[in-house]
Amino acid sequence: MIYEIKFAHGESNIFATSEAELVPQSEVIIRSEKGTFYGKIIRSFSDDANLETHHTIEREVTDEDLEVILKLEELSKKAKDKVRQLVVEQELEMKIIDVAYTFDQMQLFISFTAENRVDFRLLLRELATIFRIRIELRQIGPRDAAKIHGGLGPCGRPLCCSEFVYEFPNVSIKMAKNQNLSLKQNKLNGLCGRLMCCLTYEDSFYKEAQQLFPDFGEFVTTSEGKGKVVGLNVLKNRVKIRFGEYSKDFELAEIEVNHG
Repeated sequence: MIYEIKFAHGESNIFATSEAELVPQSEVIIRSEKGTFYGKIIRSFSDDANLETHHTIEREVTDEDLEVILKLEELSKKAKDKVRQLVVEQELEMKIIDVAYTFDQMQLFISFTAENRVDFRLLLRELATIFRIRIELRQIGPRDAAKIHGGLGPCGRPLCCSEFVYEFPNVSIKMAKNQNLSLKQNKLNGLCGRLMCCLTYEDSFYKEAQQLFPDFGEFVTTSEGKGKVVGLNVLKNRVKIRFGEYSKDFELAEIEVNHG
């Protein structure tokens, strides 16, 4: 079987093979040419799926592995403090988001955000001297940073990207328009400062449903005469019609669109 693996420290998801049958959310140890890592299974695919696999799942995480992982998390926190100290000393315009060791402690991943291109060659040399292992510095975007940090969204629930969204969808302001939402940025943006991923969840439903509705500003015929469409409620299947100085809600089935 082929499994998609999510890493705790924000690395991009990878695909790994295993002869054993494993279930989603299982924590596993993965081996590759670059070293040994730990992560969590997200979903499975059949062996004939057209996916690149350069990793092998060695085993499910054991109690001994968990002790190692806890130790690595402590070491990663200390490493993060040191990296941040060096960034301040070198006056680099970058924000360190995450620092994490691989399971075999042969590599250190450092994720950061920056507004502009950063020359971190001196930083990299100092880090290599201090830690004496392979260092990988990765510049990530604000959505990836939010995924690593986690938190609560405007809905009060944990961020989708840190819970179950493993590939960021393409989100556009048009989706908000389709759903008749406020177009104020503070209402549409998530913690990352970008349009919320959840705008994509119901977009297809609204697109299909709106084909049955008249457009805003269109004139329709009702039991009270002709009026102008000034509001739509797709979920309740209702249309608000203005007649001169007053407005009234109608069921979609109660109106007739005037063609021509």
